[in-house]
Amino acid sequence: MDDLKLRASYGVTGQQEGIGNYEYLPVYNLGTAYAQYRFGDQYHLVYRPSVYNRDLRWETTKAFNYGLDFAFWKNRLSGAIDYYTRKTHDLLANVPVAAGTNFDQNATINVGNVESSGFEFQLNTVPIQKDNLRWEVNFNATNQHTKVTNIALAQDANAIGTYVGPNVSGRGIQILTTGYQPYMFYVYKQLYNEAGKPLEGVYADLNGDGAINEKDLYRYQSPAAKWLFGFNTQLTYKKWTAATTLRANLGNYVFNNTKMNLSAWETVQYVDASINNLHRDYLDTQFQTRQYYSDFYVENASFLRMENVSVNYNFGQVGKISNLRVGAVAQNIFIVSKYSGMDSEVPSGFDSSFYPRSRTFSLSLNMDF
Repeated sequence: MDDLKLRASYGVTGQQEGIGNYEYLPVYNLGTAYAQYRFGDQYHLVYRPSVYNRDLRWETTKAFNYGLDFAFWKNRLSGAIDYYTRKTHDLLANVPVAAGTNFDQNATINVGNVESSGFEFQLNTVPIQKDNLRWEVNFNATNQHTKVTNIALAQDANAIGTYVGPNVSGRGIQILTTGYQPYMFYVYKQLYNEAGKPLEGVYADLNGDGAINEKDLYRYQSPAAKWLFGFNTQLTYKKWTAATTLRANLGNYVFNNTKMNLSAWETVQYVDASINNLHRDYLDTQFQTRQYYSDFYVENASFLRMENVSVNYNFGQVGKISNLRVGAVAQNIFIVSKYSGMDSEVPSGFDSSFYPRSRTFSLSLNMDF
């Protein structure tokens, strides 16, 4: 045994991502070219009041961490096991506001509190170590659980929660509800025929009142992955070095808004030249109109991605160059996923024409004098 250590830590961090520079102040901004005011024969841009929230605060997170570090056999086997808890207060979110109470449909506010906990495991090994050969293998895994503990806007215990996330046909597609995971999709339960084909406009009557309305919406899955895995390995033989890194997420879901918008027959009526054919999914569903809140479009986006592969050669001293190294790197090699969209890693779990990550290849030359 080379190392054995128990540790504990506590910290408080704040974040203000998503807050504009002046969203806590009542300011005027120049309007758009589509909202000009006419004076005589001329049109003029106008200044308009912007949405603001004078009570806006930082989102703060208090974190506890308990861990065990270990190492054996001259550090040929080492790793760490951690358990953490995080309590986030004044969670920031963009939510709808009542008409006439502000100057926009949505405003950024501190909506409530969220708690999360989980385990992290890391293992580092050196299976082979010789004079001219060394092989390193590293693995890590994380399991996390998150739930909303308080919603400042909905103190009523019977309240469904607060709509958040991107707007789909008038409201956010996600919801924050006390006791549930944050940002769950709030959708209808799609019904299917005997052949497994989704039925257009036919959803489950979850409350049994004989009608399909907002009371039949339910919380279904979350964009947050339940498990995260990482793997990297490096092999060094004499002056050659090869390495690769892989990542995997399990249990993360995405609302495929692109598929929902483009897989219905009604989209043929669009005159925009950029949309000149139907999504291939129409052949399976044959939907005539878009099904805005169907859980049919909430897809399991679990994936395995090879992040990079690199190969390097070290020439050592060459003439007046004390050290010469050349290498090649390929990034975003492949992704394995059942998700039907372009990329499984979508911010906030909402895929609306999200631009996918590019695959890159690069060469490197390093000279030390």
